[in-house]
Order: sequence, then C-alpha cells, then structure tokens
Amino acid sequence: MDQIRMNQDLMKIKQKEIGFLQHFQQRGYELIDLGIVESFQWTELSQDDLHLMQYRYKWERNGTLFALRSDWTNAIVRYRKKYHLHADKIAYVGSVYTVDSERKQLGVEVFSANVKEQFEVLKDMIYFLQQELAITLSVGVISHNMLLKKLLNKDEHADELVQQYIRDRNYDALGSRLGKDHLLVRLMKEAPADQGDYLKKHFPELTDHLKEIEQWQNQLDSLGVEFVYSDLLAVPMQSYYKGIFIQVYEKNTVNPIVSGGQYTSSSKAFGMAITI
Repeated sequence: MDQIRMNQDLMKIKQKEIGFLQHFQQRGYELIDLGIVESFQWTELSQDDLHLMQYRYKWERNGTLFALRSDWTNAIVRYRKKYHLHADKIAYVGSVYTVDSERKQLGVEVFSANVKEQFEVLKDMIYFLQQELAITLSVGVISHNMLLKKLLNKDEHADELVQQYIRDRNYDALGSRLGKDHLLVRLMKEAPADQGDYLKKHFPELTDHLKEIEQWQNQLDSLGVEFVYSDLLAVPMQSYYKGIFIQVYEKNTVNPIVSGGQYTSSSKAFGMAITI
C-alpha cells in the first residue's frame, strides 16, 4: 500500500510539472532546461555569486569551480548572456540545491522593463495556481527592495546583522545597532498598513517607489488574492532583486507558495517561482 501511495504522489508531482510547462507554452513562453552543475572562474564571480557560494554545494577541480544549481534566475541570466538567447519570456521546471536541502521550482522570467508585460506574467502565474492547481490565494505581501537602500547608508545595508534584524523584526537589536532615532528603526514600530503614509510624510522622495507598490497591490487585488498589503521591511532572500518583491501565500501557511520580483540582467526583468 505504501508503494502504491508513493507512486501516486510521484505521478501527481510529475503531472503538476507537465501541466505547468503546458500552461506557459500555450501562452508563448519558451521552455528551457539547464544542467544542475554550473562551472565558474573565481575571478569572474559577481558579488551576488560570491554571496551565494557560502550556501552552495561546490567543489574545485583543475582550477575550475563547480557548484550545483542553487538558483534558477542566476543560471538563466548567465545562460542568456553566454549563448545570446533572445527569448523574452521563459518557463522552467527543475531542482535547486543548497548545502542542506533540495527544492523543486516551477518558474517564469520575462526580460522586459515594460511593467505591463511584467503584470501579464504575474497574471499568468496567479491563474495557473488558481485554475490549474485550484489553490485559494489568501495573502499577498509586496515590498520594494530599493526602499532599504534609500533608508540605509552603504555600510548599514551591507551589514549582515542589520539585514538579519530586519528579517527577524528585532526592534531592540536593530535599535542597538543603528540607534533608536534611525528612520528605519522608527519605521519598524509602525504597522505595515501605516508604513507607506509614514514614509510619505518623513521621506517624500520615496513617493515614486510607494506608488509602484500601490500599482502592484492593485494588480494582485484584481486577480482575486483575498488580502493584499505592503510590508516595506520585507527582505528577499536573494540580493539581486532591485525593485518590487512579491510573496503570495495560501490560507493558513507560513511559507509563500510563490514569490519573485524585479531584477536587472542585461536589462530590467521580472521573475516568479513556485517552490515545492
């Protein structure tokens, strides 16, 4: 009986993967598959690569660094650059590995600075979750990664303890690190629903970023996500996000069913992924 159940579970996973690829192929996305082993030269690693290497399973041979794929977005950006791939919209399915875990990702990328085209990718992803997987999307959380860079100086933003205290919402520790009068510390005392108004009042130069957040909130609202709000202190795990960052949750869950946001490759881009 256990073997039958395992077989059924495996078939459900594979059917979900095929259904995902079919859903996006029908909408004009180019499907891509990449090897799980990536090769690097130490001298050519970006700051993001160097940061991620501490979490990757890696080894060195004959002067070349090898690592298991830990992130699809970085891998696709490198692939497009190396092979001059010109596809604007890409869909993929595959595993990512860290030193202590393996996860499956079903994701999409659009290489366009056009926000309307990015909205369409968001719509395609939300529709897949709602229509193909029959998932009720309960909560959407939106932030803008440039806000923290505006509220912190360069050294503060690079401080890993500061980033960790923000993730943990550790007001006391952050206040000790930055000072109780620091704008970011004061912002942490505000409820997420009030943070936007607080920044508009005390930091009017951030109004354009706050308007971007409102646009994306309206999009998620229109797509049927039950409760959408901005959390200006949400910190994405990947440092390459340069703009809007989105997390969407099923009801009664603590981990997002899908997440993603805006970043920069050779031009501006937007990507989202389901993690299972």
